[in-house]
Amino acid sequence: PKTGLLKDASMGSFAKAWSQLGNIAAARLAAPATSNSSRGILQASVENKTGLSRMLDSTLREGHDMKTFGLGTAASLASVERYARFTAAMYHVYTAMESSLDAAKSPAVAPFWSSFGGDLRRSDALALDLADVAASSSSHPPTPATRDYMRAIEAAGAKDEEDGGGRLIGHAYCRYFADLMGGQFLAAPTRYALSPAVGEGTPRHYDFGAFGAERKASVERLYASFNEAGDALASEAARRAVVEEVLLAYRHNVAVYTEEGAVWSGALRGAANLAGGVARAKLQMPRAAAPSEAAA
Repeated sequence: PKTGLLKDASMGSFAKAWSQLGNIAAARLAAPATSNSSRGILQASVENKTGLSRMLDSTLREGHDMKTFGLGTAASLASVERYARFTAAMYHVYTAMESSLDAAKSPAVAPFWSSFGGDLRRSDALALDLADVAASSSSHPPTPATRDYMRAIEAAGAKDEEDGGGRLIGHAYCRYFADLMGGQFLAAPTRYALSPAVGEGTPRHYDFGAFGAERKASVERLYASFNEAGDALASEAARRAVVEEVLLAYRHNVAVYTEEGAVWSGALRGAANLAGGVARAKLQMPRAAAPSEAAA
């Protein structure tokens, strides 16, 4: 039928465009395990083979929906306005998480955040990224899905304060590891897709500075800290509660990434924007001198 042919053609176009954007996090996890690739870092790590870190990494198989996260990220590149809404959602989520981590007194959480809060904190950078596109958190209040996610984070922090648990570690693992393992590599595609509104040096929230530049060592330090948090927890049930919180965080992320709808068509537009941006960048590159010109 004609509708089916159109759908097949659309899917073919999407696949072609998507290959240029790539689900960068997935590609790196599936790539040959070079020492500095995400997959290589996960495989070579010593700390993630035991303790709470091993339990946390098991969630990548149990509940991490890479397809949805990839499509949602691509859809956020469909327009500057959609990017602003997505960035605002992330701002609200990170603000809730970092406020809860700042207030944490649990012996499983406070030492982790004391050691890594300065390197991991993203909310300030997200606020600046919003300002780049003439937006602000006040002009984009939390959507229902974002609000539900924020409440889940705040509830995790409250429970940790009651019983000395480590549920906030689960939320930190979900978001910051995604940023370190894949998000860092989304900055250039975002600039290509949304230039000139998103220019050089942005988005800032993907830039971890020296901590990100030394990704392999930084990730190993994080795993070691997670294991120390696990050791500080009173029981296996308390450690399992952290894992359950990671799975809950994944579900909330899926809700946020898909809330706006039109994910497939938005992802196609985002991929087309990226392809166009790459083409424009190539046209603007200085033309290499021909041999005759060089000789002259």
